[in-house]
Amino acid sequence: MFHKAAHKPTTGPSSPKSGSNGISAVVTEAAPCRKSLQVRVGQDAIEPVRAAVLAEFQKTAALPGFRKGKAPIELVAREYANPIHEELLRRLTKRAFEQVTTEHDLRPVGPFELTVADFNERDGLALEAAVEVEPSFPLGSYKGIPLTQEPVELTAGDVDKALAALQESAAQLVPTGEGGAKERKLPALDDELAKDLGFGGLSQLRAHVEAKLLEQRRTAHAQRMESNLCEELLKRHAFEVPPGLVSRQADRLTRDFKVRLLLAGTPEEQLNEEVAKFTAQLRTSAERHVKLAFILERIATQESIAVTQDELVGRLWQLAQRWKKDPAEVRKILDAQQLWPSVASAIRQEKTITFLMSAAAINSAHSTAV
Repeated sequence: MFHKAAHKPTTGPSSPKSGSNGISAVVTEAAPCRKSLQVRVGQDAIEPVRAAVLAEFQKTAALPGFRKGKAPIELVAREYANPIHEELLRRLTKRAFEQVTTEHDLRPVGPFELTVADFNERDGLALEAAVEVEPSFPLGSYKGIPLTQEPVELTAGDVDKALAALQESAAQLVPTGEGGAKERKLPALDDELAKDLGFGGLSQLRAHVEAKLLEQRRTAHAQRMESNLCEELLKRHAFEVPPGLVSRQADRLTRDFKVRLLLAGTPEEQLNEEVAKFTAQLRTSAERHVKLAFILERIATQESIAVTQDELVGRLWQLAQRWKKDPAEVRKILDAQQLWPSVASAIRQEKTITFLMSAAAINSAHSTAV
């Protein structure tokens, strides 16, 4: 049963707003990113909805002495009183919250938490609820963020080390001739080994390894620059984020962390113990993720950064390749789970970071390689 919540508003209530359809509301700031609502739905808003609900029940009602859909509406109202009341309350509540969201320019980030629902024939419907909303914050400067680009270099020793690792991975167990004992034998690092690995010779293998190492380092350096950019954005924007949203993100990070532990061979009975060691870190990461997402969305809106249909289709194909599934099957999954908004949001954030990187003030660090 619904009960009254104990809210103490931190600011005064907004002026009551009453729509032409008999729904009025007072919205109060209960805490940062949290609004309290007091809503009244008058009889002039209730009656059309009640009539629609009754008509729907009448169409499907199967009562003794009447053909399906032909029972008198008064009899239907009496026989199905409870389910009719529940459906009427559900629709009125949904309609009221939708109207309040629009008229008070709320931006919910979670479900409405209904605490009071008083319904009587004389006064109509009175609702009390709370909802978490997007934070409101001034957008700070985000162009010209200073970043340092590190040189991407390799030494001969780096390539030699990678080649040695390849040589080690190609080692074989060979008999020693003493009682069936075996020992690991490394192959020679020569053209023959390179050919066994699918290359024309040792020089070609060496060139391939060098190119791969350079690619890995470029990727790592780019990721560090993006991380530094995001850290600077977070420093320039101080605001509270919705606790419920942070908790849900922390739950997702915790689940991902558990999966990685399992894949790394951690016994299942030790999972919770290991996760507990990183609870605070996971919570901090979740809060950072949520806060950064709000900042990037605001910048994207400011800069009119949008996601095209072609980009969505391209991401669909990428996911299909990653998951090794047919694109049509991936599309069904995204449709069924209603994940397209998340996909679009991820692309928009990626495009925003690309924009910010292009607008950053990037200085090149001097080489320290020898």
